[in-house]
Amino acid sequence: MKHLLVFLAAVLLLMASPVISAASTANAEIANIVIHLNHYPSATEKKSLAKIIASAKSSAGEKVLAGALMRMQHQVGSADAEKLHALAADKHAPQAEQELAAILLGIAHHPSGSDIKRLKALAR
Repeated sequence: MKHLLVFLAAVLLLMASPVISAASTANAEIANIVIHLNHYPSATEKKSLAKIIASAKSSAGEKVLAGALMRMQHQVGSADAEKLHALAADKHAPQAEQELAAILLGIAHHPSGSDIKRLKALAR
């Protein structure tokens, strides 16, 4: 019985790992784009963000982050800011999404030095 429980736990972890890695991959990609942000994302970066938005594997929070970043012009727009404030305050959202939302809200033209340090940790 004990071996069966261990086996079932291992199977569940293996099944969950693609979902976990897909979410962290999108967050890492968003973080990398923000690290190099200079006023707004490049055309290539916007294509990457559009793929995150279109992906069925992306969470609702990742789609909010990618959309806000894709539309950013020096800073996030007011409609996106409302969604980012809600995401940053959502205690059920993953910590990485909350942190990325807070960072995007504070950007004026490019991320600060302290934001870049936080982003590098998220990009791993």
